[in-house]
Amino acid sequence: MRFVTFAPSPNVERFGLVLGNGNILDLEGAFAASLLCEIPIDRALALAQAMAPPSAQDFIATGRIALDAARQAQRFADEQSGNIKGPRGETIVFAPGEVTLLAPVPRPRKFIAAGKNYFEHQNEMGRPADSKVPLLPIAHVQFASTVVAPNATVAIPPETKHFDYEVEIAAVIGRPAYRVTKDTALDYVFGYTVYNDLSDRDTYRGEASKGGGVGCLGKNFAGFSPLGPYLVTPDEIGDPQLLGLRSRVNGQMRQNSTAQRMMYKIDEQIAHWSQIGLEPGDIIGTGTPGGVAAGRKPDQEPWWLKSGDLVEVEIDQIGTLVTHIA
Repeated sequence: MRFVTFAPSPNVERFGLVLGNGNILDLEGAFAASLLCEIPIDRALALAQAMAPPSAQDFIATGRIALDAARQAQRFADEQSGNIKGPRGETIVFAPGEVTLLAPVPRPRKFIAAGKNYFEHQNEMGRPADSKVPLLPIAHVQFASTVVAPNATVAIPPETKHFDYEVEIAAVIGRPAYRVTKDTALDYVFGYTVYNDLSDRDTYRGEASKGGGVGCLGKNFAGFSPLGPYLVTPDEIGDPQLLGLRSRVNGQMRQNSTAQRMMYKIDEQIAHWSQIGLEPGDIIGTGTPGGVAAGRKPDQEPWWLKSGDLVEVEIDQIGTLVTHIA
């Protein structure tokens, strides 16, 4: 299934399912409508709110019950050819142009983003690719305040001189995971989405060199974590390590690789970070392949992002995330 968080009107946030024709189904409303065939409206509304909550965080935390409710809502919409209304007669099926897509998980509790996890990215950043370095997964922390929607406009901070892009697969955790094994780690994934790990390279490098540790500020200016547009369940993805990743700036291909090139695979990363204790809705950014602006050599054309640029990051079977740079 392919989920979205969307706004049918300003300041209204709903969780929905993308139907086969591209329309978006409000899951709480559709599940409630399906229940009206069997139970009174007050019970239908109460059950729908509990079993198909309207927020991404609550829906994901409801787990299998919510997924079953989504399947029932989808079947009901298909049987009615999508021509259905909510239990109070409200609109619950929307054409894509009638809503605004938000980040699929707008406010993750924890957002851990891998660093230097592709061999070619290690090479371009000046560290020869070595299967023994680093000795364990490394990451930086993203704050929920940095998360922005598809098609968002992200302003370059005034102090930023070298602004960069990074396409990444983001794994969204579906149930509590504490010290899980690599063999079972993917069982804890609710779905996958696309992540653009925007970076102020100057600030980030300065933090690392002057502070002697992993940077934080250079990854966490406003808007530095575009996510979306879709949250796709694992059954539609298959093996996530076979996914292709690409980024384009103003139509020019910058990154073009495959998740097979990860040093630490997605299951290894989840198992490692589960030592913290992962919760439903937490996000693991899994690293970026080669082709970032910071990897360009002095004799090559600079690829730093500038005002007016259009950035597209794309992952097979998940979708394309567009960000405008101001």
